[in-house]
Amino acid sequence: MDMKKFWKDTFGGFLLKNLLIAIGIFVALAWIALISMDFYTHHGESEVMPDLRGSYVEEAELVLAKQGLYPVVIDSVYVRDKKLGTIVDQIPAPNSTLKSNRPVYLIINSRQVRQVPLPDVSDVSYRQADAMLQAIGLSVGNVEYTPSEYKDLVTDVKYKGRSILPGTRVPEGSALVLVVGSGLGEGDAVVPVLKGMELEDARQQALTALLVLGAVDYDVQPDGNEADYVIYRQRPAAGSTLPAGSRVDVWLSTDKERINEVFEEDKPAASEEEFF
Repeated sequence: MDMKKFWKDTFGGFLLKNLLIAIGIFVALAWIALISMDFYTHHGESEVMPDLRGSYVEEAELVLAKQGLYPVVIDSVYVRDKKLGTIVDQIPAPNSTLKSNRPVYLIINSRQVRQVPLPDVSDVSYRQADAMLQAIGLSVGNVEYTPSEYKDLVTDVKYKGRSILPGTRVPEGSALVLVVGSGLGEGDAVVPVLKGMELEDARQQALTALLVLGAVDYDVQPDGNEADYVIYRQRPAAGSTLPAGSRVDVWLSTDKERINEVFEEDKPAASEEEFF
């Protein structure tokens, strides 16, 4: 049979011809795809990853740009002994190979020091308070001794010269001053007027008078609004004389009208002559 007639006039020729055309198109498309993939993936091209740890993102960007790479920050952590804002880890690891025009994933150290809440170390021993502070990344920078009923117990905590309350957030790594009881003093102290004061100011006023705050009671438990509370009652009353280092109990409320309240149990007992 004439081959020309076979390809043109027979069904078998028609079918075979179209099959060969389809195979040719498939081979051409596969070849184009392979060439394109080599071009896109930079087949045979790779860069050695530099060690970016300890540098800033801006510095890493310049280094990577020279190798056809670019940085992508994926996470931020806080590492106390690393510089703030520097790179602490990278993916891929240093000295590994990476094709150009690829991202390098970075984990950086936080740009701000972490703030930690002060634990309640009042009425615990100096050793225990020191351990509690170290456990959350704080330290004792100095110890001040003051007269107190209970020797070696912490009566106050100071940061930058001011008394701070439990829950106050301070930068991790800060050095605090602990005020520790040295036992009752030999002299007497006069109880100051604490009514109307906020708790922090009252604590400082008591220490100045060689006294310490004892029990602290809120008429309504605060919910992050401790600064709104003032002292409306104190015991012993202002003007009383106590051995140095004694404690003064206080009651607090957001209702400033309560400062004018008079409590029978706080009045001084009547002397015998008043009954005659």
